[in-house]
Amino acid sequence: AGARPALDDGTAARRRSFLRRPALGLSTRHPAAGPRPDLMAAMAVDAVAVGATVRIVEPPEGDSWAKFRDRIGVVERAVPGEDALWVVAVKRQASERATTHVLRSPENAFEFLPCAAAALELVSTAAPAPDYSPEGRRKEALTGDDADAAAAPAARVAVIVPFRDLHAEQKRADHLRKFVPHIVDFLGRHCADYRVVIAEQSADGRKFNRGQLLNAGAILAAREGCDCLVFHDVDLLPSDELGPWYATAPARDAPVHVARVWDRYSGNEDYFGGVAAWRADDFSRINGFPNNYWGWGGEDDEMMRRSQTVFGEGFSMAAPTAGAFEDLEGLGLMEKVQLLREHKNWKCNHRWELRDEHLETWTTNGLRRQNGELPVTVTATEELGDRATKYTVDLALAGDWTDAKCGLDVED
Repeated sequence: AGARPALDDGTAARRRSFLRRPALGLSTRHPAAGPRPDLMAAMAVDAVAVGATVRIVEPPEGDSWAKFRDRIGVVERAVPGEDALWVVAVKRQASERATTHVLRSPENAFEFLPCAAAALELVSTAAPAPDYSPEGRRKEALTGDDADAAAAPAARVAVIVPFRDLHAEQKRADHLRKFVPHIVDFLGRHCADYRVVIAEQSADGRKFNRGQLLNAGAILAAREGCDCLVFHDVDLLPSDELGPWYATAPARDAPVHVARVWDRYSGNEDYFGGVAAWRADDFSRINGFPNNYWGWGGEDDEMMRRSQTVFGEGFSMAAPTAGAFEDLEGLGLMEKVQLLREHKNWKCNHRWELRDEHLETWTTNGLRRQNGELPVTVTATEELGDRATKYTVDLALAGDWTDAKCGLDVED
């Protein structure tokens, strides 16, 4: 597949190896004797800080989090903009599956829970607790060329494409006919193994929902054993120079915005659109895309907010410095804007309200929901090429105020 290209300035310094640490204790309580005074000392809630060892007294709401009650973890970081909300890293038990469809691996040995300070109890132990904080990982990272060891050839790459052929002006069926043979040939030359997952929204009378389609595609790809997820618009054809960026699983905490090499996306480092590559476990950590952005726009901005919440406020994406995309849509930025002005009902016009709900909803609006994992209902499949399949899926409503915004004619 060739050598991995140089990263943008400042990105290489963010790469760090994942530590293979011993498992944390599973509880601070003796099964018969209650709290163990030799292992626990209660402290004031306002003493919670990054690197602190804590017991989760009250996990976040939702069935998938309930099993972490009374578990020991380490404070990973504060949630930006919140004085008393923390992300806690908890080592998963050997027999315990992840809370979503992800592969078990050393890199995927943790859950990251957003917890209020009042839901945590500080503890002290006879031996220093493992430090799972970003600073702790940096301190014990491998040296020299091995420091970037987490960026390695992917075992199986999934290119995941959200698709719907509803509006004639968009010519999506034509794009798909050109995209599939190009990407199959491209992946066959650059990747050890791959899958192409076309997630097509069923004829449900609702607006296009890019985020939930990509979540559905990621879940289907996980069932195929894919460890690297490349989320991809159907109207972009990559050049050969970009091959290594598809064939390599990004380093931990460092998803790659492959499409930034394209002029339209090169001016905004906070944008995730077009083509982005993720490790499957990092995608799970941020709980995937939001499910309730009905219409065009906004879901990529939420991905940046989730990344900053989980990876830290200083998060920025890696990006190629060479390569190109052929744009099948053939519209300049202003032409695209004008097209959307003419079709206001295509847009997600409630994205600002959803932005304001980020901190309250991101942990339960994605791969994991308030009532469990996102269901993926496949109503039809079609083989389109070598290891390329189109899945028609029924999307799920959120059961909240956004359900009233999903209709095709809704403009506000």
